[in-house]
Amino acid sequence: MRIVSLAPSITETLFALGIGNRVIGVTSYCSYPEEVKKIEKTGGYTDANIEKIVSLHPDIVIITREHSHQKESLEKFGVRTLTVDHSDVSKLCSSFVIIGKFCGVSDASDSLITIFNTMITTEDTTGTLKPRVLLCIGRDSPGSGTIKSIFSVGRSTIYDQIIRAAGGVNAFSDSFPMYPSLSYEGVIALQPDIIIDAAATMSDFDCQELVGDWSSLDRVNAVKLHHVFCVQKEYATIPGPRIPLLVNDFRSIIKSVSEGPVR
Repeated sequence: MRIVSLAPSITETLFALGIGNRVIGVTSYCSYPEEVKKIEKTGGYTDANIEKIVSLHPDIVIITREHSHQKESLEKFGVRTLTVDHSDVSKLCSSFVIIGKFCGVSDASDSLITIFNTMITTEDTTGTLKPRVLLCIGRDSPGSGTIKSIFSVGRSTIYDQIIRAAGGVNAFSDSFPMYPSLSYEGVIALQPDIIIDAAATMSDFDCQELVGDWSSLDRVNAVKLHHVFCVQKEYATIPGPRIPLLVNDFRSIIKSVSEGPVR
């Protein structure tokens, strides 16, 4: 079976299931594992080169639900597609099953789900006060020494589940919008206990610079207490099988704050 993947999360899933050798095309954003760098690139996440994909003669193109336009274009050329959803943890696990069943590796998908669920199991913290975590997944003028506006995550996203699995609670309490834009004043109003920068979206800057930007919000508890952190791992913004690694990163941050000393 010749497979084209239109998302880094799908590509990582295929390799995690042990069928990376079937992948003949990936997006320009797919970079893990190392073998992926040698595979033919078919464009970006939203601007896939349909003609290039067709020329590869794939048996299947695996896409996300956001790829409705690409799905329509590919099917006009008679290219079969398989759609998966990575918007939350349960749907991500379902995608493992869907891909595993379609590709004939159901045993591998069952094993992946077992390992995945074991690693993201929420610790029992009943009766304890959970820290309010503000996750920043992008912002204006990173590295400028100040915070103007940021993009965070709502309660209806996979990142909310990751924060909860790590022992925290999302500082942004609404489900919609899924990825809210927050102003300087909006961040102050939330008063998070912990701020985490997902630096993978701001890869031109190092963590020290990104954390330093937050000093301009000295009216925020997390900033006053030096509870601003940075996760500079590419998997931080890829909702795929490496999500448990992000849960562990967040869990370590939350634990360091709760146990001290203050950083």
